[in-house]
Amino acid sequence: MLELKCVSHCYPGTRRAALQGINLQLNAGECLGLLGSNGAGKTTLLSLLSGVLALQQGELRWDSSQPRLGLVPQQLAFYAGLKVGENLELFADLYRLRGTERRQRLQQCIDICALEDKLTRRSEQLSGGEQRRLNFAIGLLQPAELYLFDEATVGVDANNRQSLLAAVEALTADGKAVIYTSHYLEEVERVAQRILLLHEGQVRLDLDKRQLLGDDHGLLLEWPDAPPAGLNELLARLQLHAEILPKGLRIAALNSQQLLAISEFIAAQDGLPNLLRFGRPSLEQLYLRLNGGRL
Repeated sequence: MLELKCVSHCYPGTRRAALQGINLQLNAGECLGLLGSNGAGKTTLLSLLSGVLALQQGELRWDSSQPRLGLVPQQLAFYAGLKVGENLELFADLYRLRGTERRQRLQQCIDICALEDKLTRRSEQLSGGEQRRLNFAIGLLQPAELYLFDEATVGVDANNRQSLLAAVEALTADGKAVIYTSHYLEEVERVAQRILLLHEGQVRLDLDKRQLLGDDHGLLLEWPDAPPAGLNELLARLQLHAEILPKGLRIAALNSQQLLAISEFIAAQDGLPNLLRFGRPSLEQLYLRLNGGRL
């Protein structure tokens, strides 16, 4: 539904381009997790897609000549002096929602974002997390083929965040396309099927999430001082390769029998490790390694 070819963008007065030669395809029913450290070009890319910035170089193609976009921007985008309900009604007018569809979409967004008891309060009087939920509701209210979420859940409490993430998952299940960017990498891991990593305005990685994370289970061990004597010999007998860390080690993949042997070895020691983590690698662990430890 969307294709970018060699898209670049440079802000006035800067030497380095914010985006350089971006190639990207996005299909209906797909969520793309957009990652990158501050200044990598994430918000610039979303601004180009949403029309906030004009395209300078490259091609941006849509399946539809006039695609509808739903946008939840990083900045708050509502009228602070209006009540919550008044903001929602105003944006429903701007989105040209009428009749049954209007009533249903308004109530759905109110329920998802837990705003029922906030409708008569002025938006400027809401807490930071409540304002984020209103911002989210306004973006979700728009009927669209593509939804863009830019740090949409910053400051939202854990319970309400789950409802917002479930709403994002429901969009792709309904055949909508989504681009989702967040520094909460567990959110991106949950909602995205594909991961795109931007670094200094360029695409460093674009892979299916399952291909990126893999199915192997790894083991991370750390001790207060140093690994116990005999551990390296055990790993050699088990034919396991370990990445040596300052106070421990990381094994990328091992089977159940190898895990059992290591567990028995640890249980026989006088002191236990202060960290033992077994399972598939998280997106955060992989991202930090790919991006030089920078979020």
